[in-house]
Amino acid sequence: MSTNKKVLFIVISCFFFSGCQEKKQQTMNVSGLDQLEFSAWVTEWQWQSGVEDLRQVHGVHRAQVFAAYFDEEDHVYLRDKMDDAIAAMKKLSKERNIPLDLTIVNDQFLPNGTVVHKDPELIGRLVETPESRERHIDNILNYIDAYQFEGLEIDYENINKDDLPNLLQFYKELYDVLQAQGKPLRIIVEPNLHVEQYHFPTGPVYVMMAYNLYGSHSEPGPKANDEFIRTVVKKMNTLPGQPIIALSAGGFSWQHGSDETKPLTETEAEELAKKSKVIPIRDPSSGSMYFDYKDKYGKAFTVWYGDQQTLYQWIKIAAEEGQTRVSLWRMGGMETSTLEFLNKAVNYKASVRGENGMLANHIKKLRKEMNLTQAELAERVGIGRTALSKIENGAYYPSAKTMKKISDVLNKPIGEIFFNTDVS
Repeated sequence: MSTNKKVLFIVISCFFFSGCQEKKQQTMNVSGLDQLEFSAWVTEWQWQSGVEDLRQVHGVHRAQVFAAYFDEEDHVYLRDKMDDAIAAMKKLSKERNIPLDLTIVNDQFLPNGTVVHKDPELIGRLVETPESRERHIDNILNYIDAYQFEGLEIDYENINKDDLPNLLQFYKELYDVLQAQGKPLRIIVEPNLHVEQYHFPTGPVYVMMAYNLYGSHSEPGPKANDEFIRTVVKKMNTLPGQPIIALSAGGFSWQHGSDETKPLTETEAEELAKKSKVIPIRDPSSGSMYFDYKDKYGKAFTVWYGDQQTLYQWIKIAAEEGQTRVSLWRMGGMETSTLEFLNKAVNYKASVRGENGMLANHIKKLRKEMNLTQAELAERVGIGRTALSKIENGAYYPSAKTMKKISDVLNKPIGEIFFNTDVS
């Protein structure tokens, strides 16, 4: 089906059969997500906004720095930006006590500047023999030790079927070495792999991707829908241990009549809709948003992306199927409303128990006692009113410097404002 026909079909289906909705705020009952265990990736090419987004979500179980690649000699290789990304994530990890993993992906950077993405031949060489696996493990451990990561994640995709037995043996040998050092191993598993046909070793934590239903390989559509997520969760049940389901934020833009596809963050998609003066429509079967637009040259595009309602729907479906361990690809370029949803969902149990005193505070009560508006207090503290509102509502984690300024203006000790858990 052509792109134009596909979009027309979806629009007709929505309005005549299921009733797509224009974007609007909907009530999200996060109490059903009280067992949610949340981890997330931050990428080296978007680490600034990724770290900032991750900072807005408390109670993160683990985080992964994406990624280490391979050079032309099959050695693990970090690009220049990776050092900055690791340093920033290390700082946040220390502040929040978030265990940090290094992700290694089978993308190979060649001397001529080209990149072989998800290279199956590379993995075939690395895991072919006991000797090659031992060399590869030693190479990995050098990076884990040098950067003092708390854990490791392997993201080897597009593997040749004949290499899978050797790869699974590699997972076992790598897990045994890491376990001796007290470090966990996560393994990324593609959703199209028939995992039930292979004997995956016990020990590693398996993370199955529940996205890429539509993407750069296909015509326009959502990254996932309800049926796809239910199928993935059922497949995960054949893996050993307690697997994790990986969901994806953001989306894609497809150019009509072309193979060109561009990934977009949620913020980029929303800004594009606003600039194009179009109102995104919600697809009920996936919870995703989509819209069509034309650029200044008259070229037509279709955009699909996820927002807070999309993630709520996907996480809720996974929870209904018994899967409450969620990893999000990826932080960065997310709207405030989505970060606020994630923060509430991840911290629901803690907030009910009054365990997370850092989210609760007495700013609003003390501000009103001084007859100050949010704008007046924000001006005295030296921050924006929106930022103060987020801090008051527990959706934003203030820096120590901002805490001190708020304490000075309200004339109360920091501990009395932020760490008193007796807050409704």
